[in-house]
Amino acid sequence: MLTSFVNNFLRPFFTIKRESRYPALDMLRGFAVLLMIIFHFSFDLKVFGYASIDFQNDPFWWAFPRVIVFLFLFAMGQSLELVHQKSIDTKKVAKRFLKLAFFAALISIFTYAAFPDRWIYFGTLHCIAICTILALPFVKRPWIAFIVALVILVPVIFGFRWPWIRMDHASMDYIPALPWLGVVLLGQFSYHHKAHQLSIPNFPGKRPLLHFGQHSLWIYLIHQPLLFGLVKLFYTLAPPNS
Repeated sequence: MLTSFVNNFLRPFFTIKRESRYPALDMLRGFAVLLMIIFHFSFDLKVFGYASIDFQNDPFWWAFPRVIVFLFLFAMGQSLELVHQKSIDTKKVAKRFLKLAFFAALISIFTYAAFPDRWIYFGTLHCIAICTILALPFVKRPWIAFIVALVILVPVIFGFRWPWIRMDHASMDYIPALPWLGVVLLGQFSYHHKAHQLSIPNFPGKRPLLHFGQHSLWIYLIHQPLLFGLVKLFYTLAPPNS
């Protein structure tokens, strides 16, 4: 039964179709993954008292996670156009949405169990799942996507806040689909201007970044539990005040 679950549900989600890969797109995702690992490792160090970081008020640490989300969603917009470049496959869309929703629900459950006062009810993966559906009408309509992106994003620059699901507690990761859908639409627009086909020169670390990009979801799901567990283990052996 477990083997059937892996083969039919999980494996297709992580399988890489080599013929459809674009190094620039994988590099973009890979760079976002690297920044994400750095951010979460810094967060874990803060939790266990090894670092003093003001994530809410320090301009750098406030902007850092938002840059990461921007990169992920921008790459997602390009991926949507790539996946549906011939036609929109509704079965594929439904399957992908259900898988993303499944993992987003797991994140909500686990964070509620571990951090009940800061649990994630609408984080990055929740946003990606919803935007997978919301962005579909703009596939193959780059200029409409661009105009709608501006309509969504420009008011935010001037302090406007789009309504979205919001609970009373301060979530550890809150990424509302509005205005972040606008970034997905910018990614869709960029696809039609060949941004995903940019040539990437060789440099030290290129291969790991490409690998990160090709397995971004898998790394997204497992990296923080591993990092948190490692820092916690180190904490039990060498507390910061010892």
